[in-house]
Amino acid sequence: MTRPRLPMPLSTTGLLALLLAATMLSGCARVSRQRTLPPSIRVIDVPMIVNRSAEPGLEETATRLTQKEFLADGRLGLARATREADAIIEIVIKDFEETAASLDSDDFARMVTLNITADVRIVQNIPGRPTFGGVRKVVARSTYNNDKRRIGYIPEPEGKELALQRLAQLIVREVLTGAYTDDT
Repeated sequence: MTRPRLPMPLSTTGLLALLLAATMLSGCARVSRQRTLPPSIRVIDVPMIVNRSAEPGLEETATRLTQKEFLADGRLGLARATREADAIIEIVIKDFEETAASLDSDDFARMVTLNITADVRIVQNIPGRPTFGGVRKVVARSTYNNDKRRIGYIPEPEGKELALQRLAQLIVREVLTGAYTDDT
C-alpha cells in the first residue's frame, strides 16, 4: 500500500519570492490626484506674473501660457476682470537656472536644462482677501537641444518657451490638486 503524497511545504526562498510579488503588485495601484480647491472657486483671475529671477522678460510669456493652460484644462473659468473672479492666482517666478546637461567633445553645450521655480498663492476674491492654503512651490524642468550642428536643434527663445509651457502646466495642476503649505 502506497502512502498518499502530501504537498511539499514552501521553501524559504519560495515564500520570500511570493511575498515580494504580492508587495510589488499591491504597490502598483495608481492614485489619481483629487481636486483640493474648494468647489466655490469656479472662476479665477491670473494677473501678470511677477518675475523676481535674474532672467528678464519671462513674465509676459509665462502669464500668457498659464492663462492658455487654464482655458485648455476647462475646469475653471478665466475672468475677464478681477471683480468677476472667485479667486486670484498670484504667481511669482523666483528662480531661473540654465545649465549644460551634456557637452560635446569641444565643450560646446549640446543639451541645455532650464529650471524655473515659482511660488503660487490662491487669494480669495472676497473682503479681507484671505489666502487659500498658503504658498505652493512649483519647479519646472525642461531640456532641449542647443547645438546648431545637430538635428533637432531648438533656438534659445523656443527652449525658454518650452520650459515656461511646462511651468504653466504644473501651475494648473497645483492650483486644482495641490497640497498647500501653511507658510504664506
